[in-house]
Amino acid sequence: MTLNRQNILAIILVISLIAGGYVWYSYFSAGSVDTSGDVLAPLIPDGTVSPEFLARAALLEGIVIDTEFFKSETFVGLEEGSKLPPLPEVRGRSNPFRSF
Repeated sequence: MTLNRQNILAIILVISLIAGGYVWYSYFSAGSVDTSGDVLAPLIPDGTVSPEFLARAALLEGIVIDTEFFKSETFVGLEEGSKLPPLPEVRGRSNPFRSF
């Protein structure tokens, strides 16, 4: 069985895409792992949750968002703005590569 030039190039392309994908994935997956005890990695090596993570989670639980604003007359009274003007029908030359 003989492989023609097009098949060889296709095989090389597929192999290079797989290799490039592996390098890209390993680069970005290694960058997202943080073992400094920050929010990205809340677990301490022994499997427990870090105190810093618990403190930050407690701060988030204390946040209360007031949704009464969406029921106020000011918000309900807002109207949609005016529509954009139509685009001009003729845009540029019909053949931009034609000489003047």
